[in-house]
Amino acid sequence: MISKEKQTVLNNSRRFKKAAIIGFVTAFVILIAANLLSAYLFIRIDLTNDKRHSISKETIKILKELDDKIYIKVYLKGSGLPADYQLFAEETRAMLQEIRSYSKNIYFEFIDPVAGKGKEEIRSVYNEFIKKGLRPQPITREDETGISTRYVLPGAIITYKNSEYPVVLMVSDPSHSDWLQYSIQELEYNLVATIRKLVHPVKPKVAFLNGHGELNFLNTSWMAWQLQRFYNVEFIELKGKVNTLKEIELADSSQNEIKIRGNKYDVLIVAQPTLPFNSVDNYIIDQHIMYGGKVLWLIDASTASIDSLQNSPEQFAVLRNLNLNNLFFRYGVRFNANIVQDLSCQSIPLGMGEIAGKTQYKFFAFPYALDIVNFSTHTIVRKMKEIKSEFAGTIDFVGNDENLQKTVLMTTSEHTKLVSVPAIVTLNVARAKPNIEEFAFKNQPVAVLVEGTFKSAFDKLLPATFDTIKQFGFKAESPLTRQIFIADGDIIRNYVDPKSNQPMPAGFDFYSGKSYDNSDLIMNCVNYLCSDNDLLQIRSKIFKIGSLDKTKILKQQTFYAVFNIVAPLLLILIAAGVLIIWRNIRYGRRRIA
Repeated sequence: MISKEKQTVLNNSRRFKKAAIIGFVTAFVILIAANLLSAYLFIRIDLTNDKRHSISKETIKILKELDDKIYIKVYLKGSGLPADYQLFAEETRAMLQEIRSYSKNIYFEFIDPVAGKGKEEIRSVYNEFIKKGLRPQPITREDETGISTRYVLPGAIITYKNSEYPVVLMVSDPSHSDWLQYSIQELEYNLVATIRKLVHPVKPKVAFLNGHGELNFLNTSWMAWQLQRFYNVEFIELKGKVNTLKEIELADSSQNEIKIRGNKYDVLIVAQPTLPFNSVDNYIIDQHIMYGGKVLWLIDASTASIDSLQNSPEQFAVLRNLNLNNLFFRYGVRFNANIVQDLSCQSIPLGMGEIAGKTQYKFFAFPYALDIVNFSTHTIVRKMKEIKSEFAGTIDFVGNDENLQKTVLMTTSEHTKLVSVPAIVTLNVARAKPNIEEFAFKNQPVAVLVEGTFKSAFDKLLPATFDTIKQFGFKAESPLTRQIFIADGDIIRNYVDPKSNQPMPAGFDFYSGKSYDNSDLIMNCVNYLCSDNDLLQIRSKIFKIGSLDKTKILKQQTFYAVFNIVAPLLLILIAAGVLIIWRNIRYGRRRIA
């Protein structure tokens, strides 16, 4: 016969085993249910502040519309990659995994294209990639054996149906010293833009206007090259020919009737013209807009320029007669007859005498060289931090057309001085101490967006000499369209390195070696004008890679080293102690009972 105490122990033991079995079965059932549920429900939680591991709604939309498989071969793989390259490869893998989670048509793999190959084979492989558009990037390393150089292919090849396209992932833009952060930030945009380019191979057309003293090809070559990744880019002259911007065909040769099929170009870029436009050219541009075309205007209202001051310390700046005021007024804007001085400005070197026959230079703040840091919340400029500008003017809105929506994109700082033109512009303003009271103007508009239904500047104003043009389908009102007006043509201008004769990025400053966000601004403007809102939303994402405080590490490295060793052990001991105490309390009471 079993004693009462033994029976109690046996009952407790059975209850414990039963509870353990029930707990195990319950956990197993929950695990199976969670796996089955995950096959039908897709839930991802990104706990980062900047949502670094989340892709945008625009990307998801593009991915869900894929109708065939896309293969992505990434070449960021190989032994001996430096830590920052390994980090970028992991970020790329994480991004591709995120993309694939929204579309099962995405397949990707990481490949080391030179693994196990000899020197001649490697050279041949690299030559093939160069032909495809991926140029190997050298990495120099120094260790105990000396200095060695190896090459990394900085991107991927994306294949869709019978087409393939290279995508450069490691952005080597000299305007960003931290290539890693910039490359990770642009990762989604570069991948998705290339996918969209393959799926929708028809590119919008962008035209740089020439023939009125605009910036030449060399001074706009950087932005032309950037835009060519996503658009068909051309340089054109109007020369009074209506069919320069229009698709025109002969409808009836016997009656000499023509048919207008539409605009040839989606966006027209007018970059710093210096010569007046005649009435016919104004009419051609006006009708481009009336047929739904978009225009990016970069206008210098005065003749002041940094180039002129390099030859002479003073310049008499006057208004530049471009014969465009009637167009602008009709479109709801006015370029004012002034030049901006701003306390938020860049520095330039000025001679301070000679030592041993060599001119000595010192940097002075030059208030005509603006450092624009004030931006609206509009998608075009949401990501901007600093824009480099020289001898900018200001823009006002005019008229009360309810069909036009007007948005200020960029302004000067809170300490602005407006110099009315004509005026003498001199370098000596950099040497003089600014009178703060004169910088009393605040947030003067430098760039604006106008969108809506525009009225033609030639409505009921066509001169008699234009009678023959009426047959070309004159329109008095546009459909919904957009224009951007920037009161400085230098914002799009790129300077050319005199040593290499290579164009530098738009906004690059030779004196400081710093690059501003001018290239991104122009790209965003064209994206928006082309209605590429999905690409623009993707590009507007911003995040920063967390970095360690090096000063704090040096001062407290011993503390953190000991803490990292001791803290986990203490947590384990505390957890073990709590568990032992809890077991003693629980089972000790049962034994007493």
